[in-house]
Amino acid sequence: MASRIAPRLVLTMFTHSRCQLCVTAKEALEIVRQRVPFEMKEVDIRQPGNEKWFEEYKFDVPVIHANDEFLLWHRVNVDDT
Repeated sequence: MASRIAPRLVLTMFTHSRCQLCVTAKEALEIVRQRVPFEMKEVDIRQPGNEKWFEEYKFDVPVIHANDEFLLWHRVNVDDT
């Protein structure tokens, strides 16, 4: 019998350097990662090449995508994960 491998979970956080909510969200995601393994990527929406994301999320960071699909924004509630 072949073993089943769980799909890989990749979370992408859209952020920028002056985002205090992003720091808090990142800390909460580290707690979540202890229960649910995932890979984490960060996209700084203010960096060149990220204009699309800046226009989309400039008033809403942090924004989290799970495997390239919108998951949540503004706050990560550890109790809901």
